[in-house]
Amino acid sequence: MAITRLLDIGAIQRIVADVGIDRFMDEMIAKLAFGFRQFDEAQTETMARMGFSYSQPDLGLVEWMPSMEMGGRVSIKTVGYHPTNPTKRNLPSVMATTSLFDSTTGQLAALTDATFLTAIRTGAASALATDELAPLGPTALGVVGAGAQAVTQVHAISRIRTLTSVSIYDADPVVAESFVRRLPVDVPVNVVSDQSGIAKMLTEVDVLCTCSSVDPGEGPVFADTEHRSALHINAVGADFPGKLELPRTLLDRALVIPDHTEQCLAEGEAQTVARESLGPELWQIVAEGTHAHRNELTVFDSTGWALEDLLAAELLLEHANRLGAGHEIELQPAPRDPYDPYEQVNPSGIGEIRKAG
Repeated sequence: MAITRLLDIGAIQRIVADVGIDRFMDEMIAKLAFGFRQFDEAQTETMARMGFSYSQPDLGLVEWMPSMEMGGRVSIKTVGYHPTNPTKRNLPSVMATTSLFDSTTGQLAALTDATFLTAIRTGAASALATDELAPLGPTALGVVGAGAQAVTQVHAISRIRTLTSVSIYDADPVVAESFVRRLPVDVPVNVVSDQSGIAKMLTEVDVLCTCSSVDPGEGPVFADTEHRSALHINAVGADFPGKLELPRTLLDRALVIPDHTEQCLAEGEAQTVARESLGPELWQIVAEGTHAHRNELTVFDSTGWALEDLLAAELLLEHANRLGAGHEIELQPAPRDPYDPYEQVNPSGIGEIRKAG
C-alpha cells in the first residue's frame, strides 16, 4: 500500500502548537546549518528554479524548485509570487506547496502547504548568513519592507543575535505600523516614515534586511549612502527578472554571497554583478565556518535555494510523523498486477470497463 501524508494548515498548526514557534525556528536554523555543512554536490542535486512569469491580469509568476538526495527524497516546491495578492485578494504575495517523493519508487510520500515553510526557511537562511558574516555582539537591525517576509527575518535573526532595536520602513505606512503587532519578538521597534529616515537608519544598523515587493525596473529601494563599514545585508526581495533592491554602486563595493549562483544571476541582486565578482555560495561559507568576512561589507543574495525547501519539508514531516499529524491517504494505490494500468480504476477487470462503456 502506497501512503501519502497530507499536511494541511491544520496539521502545521498542531505541530507549531506542540513545538512552539521559537523552537521551530531554532530547529529550522539548525536543520539548514547541518544540511549546508553536509552538502555534497555528488550526492544532492539542486537546480535553479524555472517557471512562468506574466503580467496579466497582474504581475506574477509560478515556478518550481527541484532538489534530490541520492537514495533519499526528491522535493519539488511550486511557488507563486503575486505582489497584488494582499491588497486585491487578501492573500499572501507568496504561496507555495511542496511535494516529497521517494527516489527509490517515485511514490509521493508527502504533500504539504509550504507558504509558512517558505517564510520560515527564508528567515532561517538569513540568520545563518548573519551569524557567519555580521559582526558579533548586540545588533541593531534595519528592515526595508514590512510584509510577511520581514516578520521571519527579524524573528530568525533574534534567535542568533541579541537585538537592541529594529528600524522598519515600508512604502505603505499602514503595513509599517502593523509590524509590531505581527512580530513575535519583544524588541524596541522604530517605524521609519520616509527615504530620509532610511538614510539615517543605514548609519545606525549593523544588519539590514531588504524584503520589499518593489516592481521590476523600479529599484533600488534606497540610495547608496553612508553606512557602517562592516554592514551585513540580507537581500531577500529580488526574486524576479529585473527586480532589484540594492544600489549597483553598493554591490560593487560588497562581497556578494549568492544562495544559488545561476539563480541569482537570473533573478537576484547578482543580475547587475559579474559572475567572476561573486563570492562563494552561502553553503560554502557555512561549511568553512571561518567567519573570515565579518569586518567587510557583505550581501547575502537570497533568492531561495531548493535544498532549503527539501530540508524544511523534512523537518515538518519528522514532527508530523511523531505526532501523527495530517492525513494519511492512499493517493497512489498499489495494484496486484503492476503491469495492468486498468486494475486501479476497475478491479473487476477490463471486461467490466468495456461493459460500462
